Amino acid sequence: MPLNHSSQCTELTEEQYAALGKAVVEWANIEEMLGAIIGRLLVTPDFLARSYTDSLSAARAQEILTQAIEIHRARYQCKQVSEKILDDLTAINEKITTLRAKRNKIAHFCWMRTTDEELWGTNFAGGMPSPKTERRCQAKFTLDDLAITHQECYQIVNQLLSIFDALPKINESGLL
Repeated sequence: MPLNHSSQCTELTEEQYAALGKAVVEWANIEEMLGAIIGRLLVTPDFLARSYTDSLSAARAQEILTQAIEIHRARYQCKQVSEKILDDLTAINEKITTLRAKRNKIAHFCWMRTTDEELWGTNFAGGMPSPKTERRCQAKFTLDDLAITHQECYQIVNQLLSIFDALPKINESGLL
C-alpha cells in the first residue's frame, strides 16, 4: 500500500516531491553521462555506443567504466586518454558508488511525510526483521539531505560533462 495515500498527514508536500524528483533527475543524467563516456573510452561513435550502453544498469556501467579505465592504463599506457582524466574518472566513479545506494532508496522506496521537513520510506521487504535488514529496508531523509544529494549529483554531472568533452570523439562519417 502506498504510504503517502494512507492519510492526509502522510501525503508528501510539494517541496518533498520536488526534492525527490531533483535527485532522481540528476541521477538519470549521471547514468546518461556514464554511457556516453564508456562509448568514448571504448573508441566507439557516440550513436553506436548507445546501442550497447543504453541497456546497462548503473552498477554494470560502473563496472565497465572501471574495466575501460584499467585497459587504458595498462594496455594503452594512457596514450589515448590522459592519466589525469583516468584518475578523475576513478574518483568520480567512487562517489557514484556511494550515491547509488541512496539513489536506489530514493527511487524505489515508498515514501511518506513524517514532518514537513522529513520523509520516511520503506521497500516493504519480506522475511524476518534484523538490524541489517532494518537499515537496508527503510530510510529517513530530510529536505536538506535530499538537497545535498541533488547537489552532489549535479556536480558529478558537470564533472562528467567536462571529461566527456575532453575525450577523443570517434567520427562516424567514415562509417556512413
